[in-house]
Amino acid sequence: MMQKNESMEEAILLNLSLLYVEDEEETRIELARYLKRRVGKLCTAENGAEGLKKFGEVPVDIIITDLKMPIMDGMEMVKEIRKIDSKVPVVMITALSDSERILSAMDLDVVKYVVKPINPQELVKILRNIGEKIFQEKQEMLLDEDLWASKNEKTALEKEIERSCATMIKNWTGKGPRKIQAFIQGRELSVEIYEMLTPMEKNLLRNPKHTTLVAYFRRSFYEEMQGTLENTCSGILKRRCSFIDLEQQIKDNWECLRFEIKNTN
Repeated sequence: MMQKNESMEEAILLNLSLLYVEDEEETRIELARYLKRRVGKLCTAENGAEGLKKFGEVPVDIIITDLKMPIMDGMEMVKEIRKIDSKVPVVMITALSDSERILSAMDLDVVKYVVKPINPQELVKILRNIGEKIFQEKQEMLLDEDLWASKNEKTALEKEIERSCATMIKNWTGKGPRKIQAFIQGRELSVEIYEMLTPMEKNLLRNPKHTTLVAYFRRSFYEEMQGTLENTCSGILKRRCSFIDLEQQIKDNWECLRFEIKNTN
């Protein structure tokens, strides 16, 4: 077992998926670089509209968002997200001059307001505190030894899954996806697959009527290869993995395989 305190706090961050929304490019790049080294998965967006779209595409444990942004600001984005998920924690970044708008956003259940300029170390402390509460609430869904010993260990396992799945898909379909991203979180393994459609499938999709056909074909394909996928992921993680579901966004050329991780292989 790991020792508590700092090691446990770091492990909690490694199991978090964050969405960071900020329109100022320099600020976004700088803070994202800092956070990426400390959390399990980080997804960024340039405005509220893009943040809302990505929230619907990837698993998110915590949202960090600027308040003032073009196209759709942070408050409007959170209002829309609350229609989908009433519980996901939100950390709102504001300026001192935003006090009136903050008062009008109290019903959005924002867990923390952070005043600019951002102190990255203080932000990480906030994320750790939120992360601890998340894992306490989901304790029954965590593995007995779920918090991986180090970020390097967890990343290495995810990378091996990505390489293995990419090779399998290429061997089965004749075309490898442009990108695969695996993420281990609690009892769940998600494998996101980008630009995986074959030339034949792309040709079929020129007719919108064929979207359902292509989706059905690809789902049948994964169901046929379910045993191989489960055995491969189980062998890498040394824990039994059971296929849960396939999420598809065929028009966006994106899929996500989800597996439940068991205690034993």
